[in-house]
Amino acid sequence: MTSALGPQPRSPDPRAGVVANLAHNSATAPEAARLPLPGSLPKARILVVEDHPFVREGVIRLINRQTDLCCCGESDTVAMTPAITAREKPDLILLDLHLKDGLSLELIEPLLQEFPSSAVLVLSQSDEVSTAERALRAGARGYVVKKDATEEVLGAIRDVLRGTVYISPALATRLVCKLLRS
Repeated sequence: MTSALGPQPRSPDPRAGVVANLAHNSATAPEAARLPLPGSLPKARILVVEDHPFVREGVIRLINRQTDLCCCGESDTVAMTPAITAREKPDLILLDLHLKDGLSLELIEPLLQEFPSSAVLVLSQSDEVSTAERALRAGARGYVVKKDATEEVLGAIRDVLRGTVYISPALATRLVCKLLRS
């Protein structure tokens, strides 16, 4: 603002602190993600397990922009994922296979035994048929490749949440051909 006395500092918007607190509280309080807005359906809760911060943060932002999905937690290691899963009780675990402390492929079966109400969707850089087959045999309900389009990844999340099995299209064709040959 400008007056006869020169530029005047803007008075702080009283709502700014409320918005900041809401954003902070929803990011740090998992119970906020569990409470739907009045008149709305509860959002599906997603645990993002990815060791690359840039990728993890982008996936979390993508999920949180959806009206039917929310990120309830994140992990970047095999070691921490079971404890975070126990605390957050996600509907879906979006799981990268290669984490900084090891392969999470061996984590799928024990996670599903301990948390049977959670589904696992693998989000991997690998488009190898054998890797996808191992993940599905371990109990993952889907396998999506990181090079797939954003809408494809969101579709995979929603398909798995609905109880269907999802496999990236290019990988699905090769997987079916392998199964038919054997």
